[in-house]
Amino acid sequence: YGVQTFAQYFIRDVLQAPNPVKATGDLMAALALALVVCAMLGGWLTDRFGARRVLVLASGLCALGCFLLAGVSDLSTLTPYAGVLGAGIGFYLTANWALASRLAPKQAAGKFLGLTNLATAGASALSKLAGIPIDLANNAFPGLYVGYTGLFIMGGACALLSLLLLARVEEKRTS
Repeated sequence: YGVQTFAQYFIRDVLQAPNPVKATGDLMAALALALVVCAMLGGWLTDRFGARRVLVLASGLCALGCFLLAGVSDLSTLTPYAGVLGAGIGFYLTANWALASRLAPKQAAGKFLGLTNLATAGASALSKLAGIPIDLANNAFPGLYVGYTGLFIMGGACALLSLLLLARVEEKRTS
């Protein structure tokens, strides 16, 4: 969500694209295309290998995509790096919902899946607050735009942190 929220500013400030709006559209298209393809593939992989394994793949791809974006220096690498992140998000969305559906107790599945949805929506809302530290960091070091780098590094670190949390979850199979 942070990438989506601040992409146009990053492209304008850091990459100094002649047309930041078009470049942002290209970025979002690459991210969305990879997301859709990998979400569909992720369903098959989740059924075949289990949600946990797909979530490990998803977290690795999300972290890699974020770390790659932290080092992007021109428009030519922006789109493929966004595709890596989009692939990770696609795998994540499918496997996460599959795992949540399997772990929710039948008698309270609506409540637990509702909380899962609230957490997803909450992440979107909270991502907007990242603008404050991004601006503070960018203003502290004018011209270096370290706030955007911090955003990407934090995204990658959180994706890797999710692996530690996932290690504590036991996947249950339901018939």
